[in-house]
Amino acid sequence: MKTTKWFSMMVALVMVLTIAAGCGNNAGGNAGNEPAQTDTPPADGPKELEGKLVVWTFFDQVKEMGAKFEEKHPGVKVEVNIFPGDQYQTKLLSAMQSGNNVPDVFDLERGYIGKFIDANFIADLSAMGIEEQLTDYIPYVRELGRAADGTIRAVSDHSSPGSFWYIRENAKKYLGTDDPDQISEMVGSWDKIIELGKKVYEQSGGKAYLMQNAGDVFDIAAYNTEPWVKDGKLNIDPKWKTYYETQQQIRANNVDAKLGFMSAGWGNALNDGTAVLSAMPAWATFMIDNKDDKAVGKFGVAKSPEGFYTGGTYRGIYEKSPNKELAYEFIKYIASPEWQEYNLGKTGNMPASGKVYQDNMDTFKVNLLGDQNPMKIYYELVNEMPGIAPDKYGEEVLSKWRKVAGQGITDNTSYDDVVASFKKEVKNAFPDIQVD
Repeated sequence: MKTTKWFSMMVALVMVLTIAAGCGNNAGGNAGNEPAQTDTPPADGPKELEGKLVVWTFFDQVKEMGAKFEEKHPGVKVEVNIFPGDQYQTKLLSAMQSGNNVPDVFDLERGYIGKFIDANFIADLSAMGIEEQLTDYIPYVRELGRAADGTIRAVSDHSSPGSFWYIRENAKKYLGTDDPDQISEMVGSWDKIIELGKKVYEQSGGKAYLMQNAGDVFDIAAYNTEPWVKDGKLNIDPKWKTYYETQQQIRANNVDAKLGFMSAGWGNALNDGTAVLSAMPAWATFMIDNKDDKAVGKFGVAKSPEGFYTGGTYRGIYEKSPNKELAYEFIKYIASPEWQEYNLGKTGNMPASGKVYQDNMDTFKVNLLGDQNPMKIYYELVNEMPGIAPDKYGEEVLSKWRKVAGQGITDNTSYDDVVASFKKEVKNAFPDIQVD
């Protein structure tokens, strides 16, 4: 927030208010020092933002984000540098550690945010006032940007929720209805899914499956469990046993088509209905073939047994940036309903702001879904999820479990044997984690 100073200009007590440079909009309205009281109004309004920001990302849509910020603040230039995703993390870490050629603002992907979030080169956004901007945020989105010391270090503008997508015609054929509320009830638990999946396989003569892959259970469970490491020790949430046994039953009863997420076969099944339900995030609709608008109104969305999300992009500020105040205004902008509502209408990306959900859930449409309002379903699901701060181990340990448990489902291995193999993997990869 800008700081105001009063200067005496004349012995006759004529006072003129001057405003310090480097100010910006203050959405909170109560941060910083209180201005001195006066009956004389400021001669000028708030000074417009000026300066240049350098933003590093792996995501090309950030260019539009920068352009919209420039449109709002014509005195600002946002230079967006996009690097290939497979090189970005290494390039960013190298720049931050050396302090050479560093950006003012940088993106962090969900898969590795835990490696960066506690670093001393990431600015403390809580100290700058960001908590006030995030009061209406979806809890897990807000908490994923929180460091071990309890401060917010990075912010996302979206929530990346998932759900079950289905072709309406196929749902009517195999489930007897295409109504999203009825289907949500039919698949409201894993036990219901297994029984329903048996019927779909049998009634189709083995030509159709209810789900794409038993691994969907894993994806839905991934962020509904306790952290993998607690007090330096490997922690295997007891819920993983239930999830694993559920996957075994799905595979044994022909409930799934055994198609990996985002594989070519997965995309084909999504579009031709070989699998009735496809668990996927809201941003994955690019996998739907909508050439000549042939998929308009073709799909519906139903709830999954638990809320889940896939991916996510967060933005932080370099601690030693000479443009920290301007960079903070940029972060505030992406956290604002103004940007997120625009982004929702332009891309269909589900917001991080609960207010944007609430304001649009009765009116927002996706042409693929016809008259259905998917935000109602997403909003209920995302608010069920726990808010857990990231750590440097979480995603990599999770990937070890995915690998070992996935092979275990394929080989029909017992849960105890899977756990034993998993512990060996973790012990070899992370010698600093205590494994009992």
